[in-house]
Amino acid sequence: MVNLSLYEKSVFEKYKSNSQRARVLSENWFFSQMYCPCCLNSKINNYPNNEKAKDFFCPNCKNEFQLKSSNKKFTKRVLDGEFNTMMRFINFNKIPNFFLMHYSNEDWFVKNLFIIPRFFITSSIIEKRKPLSDKARRHGWIGCNLLLDNIPEDGKISIIRNEKLIEMEIVNKKWKKMFFLNKQKPSLRGWTSDVLKCVENLPKNEFTLNDVYKFKDYLSELHPENKHITAKIRQQLQILRDNHIVNFVSRGNYRLINE
Repeated sequence: MVNLSLYEKSVFEKYKSNSQRARVLSENWFFSQMYCPCCLNSKINNYPNNEKAKDFFCPNCKNEFQLKSSNKKFTKRVLDGEFNTMMRFINFNKIPNFFLMHYSNEDWFVKNLFIIPRFFITSSIIEKRKPLSDKARRHGWIGCNLLLDNIPEDGKISIIRNEKLIEMEIVNKKWKKMFFLNKQKPSLRGWTSDVLKCVENLPKNEFTLNDVYKFKDYLSELHPENKHITAKIRQQLQILRDNHIVNFVSRGNYRLINE
């Protein structure tokens, strides 16, 4: 049974600041309590300190994870590392899975935890930040944000919600549902994810091709190198249909499958 308490007396005795305590407590909890949502292996291991862009890995399926924790709920943006490094990891298909933990520093309990599978981490969800000012110690350094609003709901898999643990089998089923993206090139999976997000933003599960075409300008901004947006939309809807994410109802008519 997973224990949602982060509290360790020894950590509070060793560290005085809450930020230090939170970092150590969240990492200790993750190592001792978290299973692998990808293969349901009961144990994940931690990397040595200073491993760039990843904190843990599963010894069974070899998936890698980065943990981010906050005492506030994650909403629209998540602060991440150096922009060019992130883009290089994405382009070379070396990006880890991201765990986002929301905890309370009043009772030191895990409130919420969800995973963003690595195949949803695409250039479309990366926001380039302004360079640090000349007065900063690392002046000129350019960071990035993860834009959570750009990720489809299928790309944010809850493991703990409002202090309640989601069944492992349900988590794993949601992981497997979109795993077909993992076999695609990073550039193509970004398109599939973006079109799915557009479909999710429609008011009804049943929609037409013309409904999705209304997102043409939005998709053009995300993919300025592509000059054939409508053809790409049709291609992605076919991919989503072939992988049982949407149903083809009739010519030009589709339905989003809700489980």
